[in-house]
Order: sequence, then structure tokens, then C-alpha cells
Amino acid sequence: MLAAIMFFGFMTIGMPLPVLPVYVHETLGYGSFVVGVTIGIQSVVTLLLRSYAGRTVDTRGPRRAVLTGLCGCGAAGVLYLAASMVPNPALALGILIAGRVVLGFGESLILTGGMSWGIGLLGAAHASKAISWQGVSMYTAIAIGAPFGAYLLQAAGFTAVSLVNIALPAIAFAIALRLPAAAPVGGHRLPFFRVVGLVWRPGLAMTLGSIGYAVIAAFITLYYASHGWSGAAFALTLYSACFIGMRIVLAHAVDRFGGRRVAMASLVFSAIGQFLLWGAVNPDMALVGAGLTGVGFSLVFPALGVEALRQVPPQNRGAALAAYSAFFDLALGLIGPMAGLVANYFGYASIFLCGALGGIVAILMIARLPHAGPVATPVDSSAGSGH
Repeated sequence: MLAAIMFFGFMTIGMPLPVLPVYVHETLGYGSFVVGVTIGIQSVVTLLLRSYAGRTVDTRGPRRAVLTGLCGCGAAGVLYLAASMVPNPALALGILIAGRVVLGFGESLILTGGMSWGIGLLGAAHASKAISWQGVSMYTAIAIGAPFGAYLLQAAGFTAVSLVNIALPAIAFAIALRLPAAAPVGGHRLPFFRVVGLVWRPGLAMTLGSIGYAVIAAFITLYYASHGWSGAAFALTLYSACFIGMRIVLAHAVDRFGGRRVAMASLVFSAIGQFLLWGAVNPDMALVGAGLTGVGFSLVFPALGVEALRQVPPQNRGAALAAYSAFFDLALGLIGPMAGLVANYFGYASIFLCGALGGIVAILMIARLPHAGPVATPVDSSAGSGH
């Protein structure tokens, strides 16, 4: 049920991605810079609210955080609908941007709350499984939501897209009401900046390990075009299929072998994939590189997430997940522009060499992570928490 909640919630994030650029540019008449601001402001808000999301999860419980976040997602749909009814382009744009801000608020809560809720229901010993399945739900929702949103815009218009973006969080909200709560853990809570100081090592390792993912997502199409190859879409599809497949098939790997070992082994595969992309002499070699990167990066986030949780007491779990996730936000925000500068000077192949080297440095960092105790299981969780 929690996977369904995350799926419907993140559909509201995936659907607008191909829709809003078309609407802002063609209907409202604004240029690419305004399009970029409209799309990107959601991620900025999500990053800025990570501390608030972690505090909400730790003090009010993950179920309350998720329900509040879903309300934010639904409110974003209402604002989209309002924008579609306003004849003034400037006012419509302002309402749209307000909707993106509210959606960023909602995403920050459902992402952190969903991971913490899953850990509370499954037990802290299965933290990696909870994080992995949320990732599967999230990526599947975005992968399905984007083409569905584009189709709906073409078939029925922006108003229909807005109405669906209101309905989906409502469905998720109804499901969430039927799921038992996982009570917040009592005890003294560390300030958020202290939590960041405790989880920055696995967070930074994850950021470095994310370079391969980020450069494939942003530049694989241009990389193929620079070689005169076709089939970049197949590379993206294979990457996504390998990513999701590994999450499903090896969902128990982190619980069995530990986050540190799984993260290091995964990054070896990711680095090999990046080296293949760097030295590819034909599209088949590049395709294999993209697939291996998907295999490798798939378990890095949950594996290092478990290591991040080991660094903090249970009552700071929400804050730790929020701080750790912020490193991924930071990775996506910084790696794209930096990789673009590298590509301008050294060519597109060079960015995959950077991805491989980033993975190697991440492996060295993980090997030097401080040893901490097992992820503690809360003793005051609610009776229906599934322990």
C-alpha cells in the first residue's frame, strides 16, 4: 500500500515535466529561461525544505508528513487548474510558479516521510528494503507519468492534466488513511546541522557516485549525436530497466551483506559502465555501458542511506534521511552544469570519464566510513507498525 501511495504521489511530479514547458512556451508565450525557472523552482524548494521535512517526520510522525505532502501535491494541481482559466499570461505564469513551489513543499514531505514510514512499518533492520521500494515506485511513477502527461495534454488539453493532478494525490491520500501509522521515536533530537555533520560522508560518497547517473540522464542523447549514432533512447531505456530490475531482484542484498559492501560493489559496476561509455567505439559498446551504469547505481542510494542512518540515533531518522537526500538534490543541481562545462572543453566522452573517476573516489570514501552500530529499532513504535 505504501508503494501505491508513493506511485500516485510521484505521478504528480512526473506528469508536468513534459507538459509545463509546452504550456509556458506555446500557450503563455515565454522563452526557454522562464521555462527553466518554472520547472527548476520545484527542486530548489524541495532542497530548501529538507530540514523542515525531517523535523516534521521526527516530531509528528511519517504518516502525518506524507498526508500533508499529498495535500501540497493536490494543491499544486488546483493552482495549475486556476492558471489554465486565467487569460492574462503574466498572472497565469505567477499562479503556475506558485503551484511549482507548493509541489516542492509536497515532494519534500512525501519523499522523506515515505522512506521513514516504510522503515517504521518494516522495522529498522529492513531500512534498505523500504528505501529501495520507494525508489522503484518513484522512478516508475516518473517514467509513466511523463509520457502520460504529454499524451493527455495533446488529447485533452492542460485543464485535463490539471484535473488528473488533483485526483492522483486524492487517491493516494485515501490509501494512506487506511495504512497504520508509525509513531515518532522519543528522545533528545539533534539540531539539523549536527545531523548533516554526521551523514555528510555517505552523502558525499553518494553524490560522487551519482555523477554517472546524472551525465547519462542529461547528455546521452547529445553524446550519441556527436558520434552520429542512433539509439540514444534505447540506452536510456536499458539504463532504467537495469536500475529498476536490480532494485527488485536484489532488494535483500543490503540487509544480507551490509550497506558498505553493497555500495562499493555497485560502484565498481557503475565505474566499468562509465569507462565503457568513455571509450565506446560503437553504439553497442555504449549501450552496454549504460546498462552497467544502471546495474551499478541502482543500489547505491539505499545502501549508503542505511550507512547514513547508522550514524544517528533513531529519533533523528527523519532528519538523517532528509539530510542524506539533500546530497542527491545537490548532485542533480550541480553535476549537470559542471558536466556541460567539461563537455564544452573536452568533448562529451570526457564526462563519462569523470563519472568513472567519481565512482572510484566514492569507493575510497566508503572504505573509510566510520564504523557505527546497527540501525536501531525504535522501542516505542505504534502497535500496528508491523514489527
